[in-house]
Amino acid sequence: MKNFSYIVPKFRILYFLFAIILASILIVPKTYASDHHEDIDLFKLFLRVFTEAEKKYVDEIDKDQLMDSALKGMLNSLDPYSTYLSEEDFEEMDIDTKGFYGGLGLEVTLDDNGFVRIVSPIDDTPGSRAGLISGDYITGIDGEDVYGMSLDEAVDMMRGYANTSIILTIYRDGDDAPFDVEIVREIIQITPVKFELLEDNIGYIRISSFNDIADKKIVSAVKEINKKSNNNIKGFIIDIRNNPGGLLDQAIKVTDLFLDKGEIVSTKTRDQSRKQRFFAKKGDITNGAEIIIITNGGSASASEIFAGALGDNKRATVIGTKTFGKGSVQSIIPLGSGDGAIRLTTGKYYTPNDTSIDKVGIMPLYIIENQITDVDSEDLQLIYAKKLINSRYRLRTLRD
Repeated sequence: MKNFSYIVPKFRILYFLFAIILASILIVPKTYASDHHEDIDLFKLFLRVFTEAEKKYVDEIDKDQLMDSALKGMLNSLDPYSTYLSEEDFEEMDIDTKGFYGGLGLEVTLDDNGFVRIVSPIDDTPGSRAGLISGDYITGIDGEDVYGMSLDEAVDMMRGYANTSIILTIYRDGDDAPFDVEIVREIIQITPVKFELLEDNIGYIRISSFNDIADKKIVSAVKEINKKSNNNIKGFIIDIRNNPGGLLDQAIKVTDLFLDKGEIVSTKTRDQSRKQRFFAKKGDITNGAEIIIITNGGSASASEIFAGALGDNKRATVIGTKTFGKGSVQSIIPLGSGDGAIRLTTGKYYTPNDTSIDKVGIMPLYIIENQITDVDSEDLQLIYAKKLINSRYRLRTLRD
């Protein structure tokens, strides 16, 4: 009994699935029974491999860790975003979306070849101040090769106590060789929205994250900009460059702020007939003002939903460069009884024009190349956005 007790909590997950399959064999037609017998054979294989490893591996095995690794490996093989979450991981899962965590301030992913790639550095964080950019590859962490790691393993290595340093080995396209960057970890507090009134009464709103307070901050930003301009605003520039995304419900709420009607986004599961659609409610907080959205390769996920919805609804003009292309839906499936949860890709996002975002991205109407994201005279994308608003404002004035 002693040797078996360690696997009971984690194996409950497998036994639960096993029981479902066994029961289904008894009630489904014979034409389907063979498929279920194959599933049972796979479970038997898993149990045999686990038992052999536990009994015969050269060193003592941490059985909980072995089981966690097996469950994570099974789901990690599907895509970079699907994984098993231990109870501890599950409890800490919401740290990022609440806008407060410790680390470097980097949003990362695994590319199709298994390399850790930076989606974007978050504003005013150690990663952004170190000069890391969207598209950089992290090839090493403190001298350890990260190729072959899961996404969660790489992220765990980058996190740590505040004021401790870490050395990342970076490969950047166009460079002859990788280079090392030493970064000091900080407690990351994400400020999702910044704003200012630019010259010529143009409102500038920078959205760096669609976290759980983004919509409220944007409402306040629009009110303050209108107040500073004496309600004489020419238009708004909404900057979502290097915004790695955030919460789906926030992407929908924020987009809805700028629409009176129309579809915002839809999601499709493996069963293509199961389509969930989200629509705007009346209430454009800008009263129809001109909107220019600036994107780049670091604009991902919720950012792409936002840009795609306003672009497809002809409510905004998107300029800049193509977005990242992260358009898959992850669902959190709690397992109960202290067994943690599964994070599983269960669908894909589609823009109102029924265009998939995943691995494609949003292509701006006007392609403007630029690496600088500060609000200054060297920002070619920002300069173009201001010219576009001013020229369209003059045209409207002439027509009126």
